[in-house]
Amino acid sequence: MGNCISSSSVSAPVANHTIPSRASAPVELPPEIWREIAAVASSHSVLTLRQISRDMRSIVDSLDQANLNRINQCTDSTVDLYQSDGGVRSVTRDPEIQSVMARNENISPALQAFFAQSNDAHVRWRLARNLSLTSEAVQQTLAQDQDADVRAALAGNPSLTSDTRQEVLAQDQNGEVRGFLALNPSLTSDAQQERLAQDQDAGVRSCLAFNRSLTSEARQEALAQDQDASVRRCLARNRSLTSDARQESLAQDQDADVRAALADNPSLTSDAAQQALAQDQDAEVRKFLAGNPSLTSDARQQTLAQDQDAEVREALADNFSLTSDAAQQILAQDQDEWVRGALARNPRLTSDARQEVLAQD
Repeated sequence: MGNCISSSSVSAPVANHTIPSRASAPVELPPEIWREIAAVASSHSVLTLRQISRDMRSIVDSLDQANLNRINQCTDSTVDLYQSDGGVRSVTRDPEIQSVMARNENISPALQAFFAQSNDAHVRWRLARNLSLTSEAVQQTLAQDQDADVRAALAGNPSLTSDTRQEVLAQDQNGEVRGFLALNPSLTSDAQQERLAQDQDAGVRSCLAFNRSLTSEARQEALAQDQDASVRRCLARNRSLTSDARQESLAQDQDADVRAALADNPSLTSDAAQQALAQDQDAEVRKFLAGNPSLTSDARQQTLAQDQDAEVREALADNFSLTSDAAQQILAQDQDEWVRGALARNPRLTSDARQEVLAQD
C-alpha cells in the first residue's frame, strides 16, 4: 500500500524536514560541553555566557584551564543587545545557544522579536517552530523570511492562527511551505482551505486532505474527486471523514490503495461503504476492513468470517469489535490454525466459541 503523502516535492520534506545549516560557534569547546551549555540555556529567558557558567559549576570545574579561559575571554565580546521594557538587555551571540533559547517557550516577546532578526537561519527556524510564538509582528517577519525552511516551520506551527499570515503562506512560491500550512491543525479558514484545495501541487492537496481540520463538506467533496489518487488516499485516511456520501464514494474508487485507506479508517461508519468493501476484489482491502474497530455489523462480520483469504479471516478474529456469535462460531471451526489462534486470544470471545476452538485443537 502506498503512503498517504508521497507524490510531490512536499512529500519528502514533510516526512523529514530539512534543518537549516548553522554557523560555527565562536567559542571552540568540546561538543559534549556545548550540549550541556545548551541544556542549561534552555531554562533561561535572558542570559550571558558568564551567567551560564555560574549555573554550571560542575561543568566549568571539569574544564581544563585553556577552555575555561576561552569562556572568560569571550564573555564580553560575544553578547548582543536588544530592547526590553524600556531597558537594554544582553544575550549571548553564540548561535549554538541562541538556537536552544529560540525554542524555549518561556522567552519574552521582545526576545522572540530579537531572534526573528538573527543572521543565523537555524536560530530563526527554531523560533518559527516555537509553540509560544503568538506575536503577529514576529509571525509577519518570519512569514517573509528569505529561507524557505524557516517559512515552512512557521507554516506548520499550530500557533499560527492569524488569517492574514495564513493567507500569505498559502500563496508562497515554495510547495513545501504550502504543504506544511495545509497540514496545520490551526488551518480552519474556509478561504485558505479552498485556495489550497485547488493548489497545482498534488502534494499540497494531499496534505490538506489529511488535515483533521478539514470538515467542510464542499472541500471534502472536491478532494474526493481529485484526479490524483494520492490526494484521494489521504482523504480516505482522514478521521474527519464522517460523511456517508463521501465514504460511499471512496468505497467505489478505482484505486485499490484508496479503498484500502478507507477500509482502515476508524471513522468508517457507513454500512453501505462497509458492505462494498467487504465484497471488494482486493484481499488487502478486505483485510483492512476486517481489522477495523468500527466494523460492528453482524452481517459484515459473518461475511468476512467466510472470506476465502486466511489473512482476512485472521484479521477479523483478532478484531476486538468481533461480537457476532455466528461469526465467532464460523472462525472457531476455521481450518487455519493462525485464524483459530487469533480468535483464542480475543478477549471478546464467548465461552461457546472458546469451547469450539479447544475442541478443534
